[in-house]
Amino acid sequence: MSGNREFAAFCGRKTAIASAALFPPFKTVINRAPHFSLSAIGDAWCHERFDGPFWTSAVVDCPAVSIVFVQSRDGNTVTDDPSSLGAGETDAHLIYEGLSRIAVDGVVVGASTLHAESFFSVWRRELVDARIARGLPVHPAQIVLTREGRVDVDHTRLFHVRDVPVYVLTSRAGRERLARPLHARPWVQAIVADGQDALEQQMHELFTRGQHRISCIGGRLTASSFVDAGLAHDLYLTTSPRDGGSPRTPWYVGNRPPSLERVLAKTWEDIEGVVRFEHFVLQRPA
Repeated sequence: MSGNREFAAFCGRKTAIASAALFPPFKTVINRAPHFSLSAIGDAWCHERFDGPFWTSAVVDCPAVSIVFVQSRDGNTVTDDPSSLGAGETDAHLIYEGLSRIAVDGVVVGASTLHAESFFSVWRRELVDARIARGLPVHPAQIVLTREGRVDVDHTRLFHVRDVPVYVLTSRAGRERLARPLHARPWVQAIVADGQDALEQQMHELFTRGQHRISCIGGRLTASSFVDAGLAHDLYLTTSPRDGGSPRTPWYVGNRPPSLERVLAKTWEDIEGVVRFEHFVLQRPA
């Protein structure tokens, strides 16, 4: 699908867009970070833009998984065009493709969220520098969750960048379905598990492969599966000043809503009004 030259052009476009973004001042409304066992990430440039450190849960014996969502004012997260939710370029380039990823080893996404141009990384030069300063590669690993193996490997960008590892979390049946395209791409590795604890098994396997921090960026079913398995640690939630999205589409769709403890709340002024960012720690179900 894409050779080195085409991927370099793609990276150039993404970098140019991110570099042109202007970030308004953040205002810290709530800061309870000292009450939690969290790790501060970011450098002086990041802290100045964010009005303080960005925080993430500590890594213990399995990946520290963070969930990242933007929602409309009326709590919807599903839309064909994420920009229509109204959180603006500050959320897109400083939070979503920035601070939430500068310390992660991989980004996980459900197969239904993928499209032809999908490749998840950090693009703004200052944020890339913050990743490199942590000893991390420029691009995090790409992780795709697809139980049935129904993903278009041939026409999805992230499967075609040889220098970036890709992990496909799937079942035995899914691995069989993907046998041909994966055989042709040795940098794409299937991690196979079945049963109720399949996702937990796969997370532990990823941990042994150096995936200690993982950012989950959707969709709702994928995020909820991490919550329900007790594998999600942090929720980074941005709320726009605009109503929108498909009605009744909150970020969590499981049967046991998680207990959330607020760590941070910050706001900034966007074109349409005040945008609110919140960081919550998720309490694992008993």
